[in-house]
Amino acid sequence: YLLATHGLTKQFGHHKAVDHVDLHVKKGSIYGIIGRNGAGKTTFLKMISGLSQPTSGEIEMFGYKNAQLKNVRSRISCLIESPGLYGNMSAYDNLAVKCRLFGINDKRYIENILKTVGLSNVGKKKTKHFSLGMKQRLGIGMALVGEPDLLLLDEPINGLDPEGIVEFRSILLELNRQRETTILISSHILSELSNIATHYGFLDQGRMLEQVSAGRLSEKCRACL
Repeated sequence: YLLATHGLTKQFGHHKAVDHVDLHVKKGSIYGIIGRNGAGKTTFLKMISGLSQPTSGEIEMFGYKNAQLKNVRSRISCLIESPGLYGNMSAYDNLAVKCRLFGINDKRYIENILKTVGLSNVGKKKTKHFSLGMKQRLGIGMALVGEPDLLLLDEPINGLDPEGIVEFRSILLELNRQRETTILISSHILSELSNIATHYGFLDQGRMLEQVSAGRLSEKCRACL
């Protein structure tokens, strides 16, 4: 597995936001974490990305775990909650700032990312005037700087209109197929991920109820009809 957790737990006082979760993500998959609001999805992704320390349990990525994870943090990227953008700057300039942090100074590199996320024609428009869908696409573009092997997305489809959801799915499928990026994405609506996810994990009140492949889930649904 590219990513695995063992008994991963995050406790705030007497409340366990994430409760002994075992999760397994295969390389090249699109893994959907499904759960209602408050199920623990965001907290879980924050621990994976290194933004929050687990109370207990273990994270293993790319064959590394515990203190060794610092060796592979550069291979993952995330879009958790809303993307952090400079509102008075263009999409290009926002990406240029992120690229400098990675030591990248290549105009074509930035232009290719804008093309990938469907923002190559926005020109110098300031991001504070972007629609929600445009901001989400730029957020993914920012996350792609440095060519991550694992992309973590926290409810990126939330609030998008139907057309925006279709466009977003297309971007994720292209990243997965063309760049072989492994994607871990959360949502509170199963149907939003039904056309792209290869595997699912169902989270409720911080606990993992079940993990299942997309094919197996389809079989279960047909059996219930």
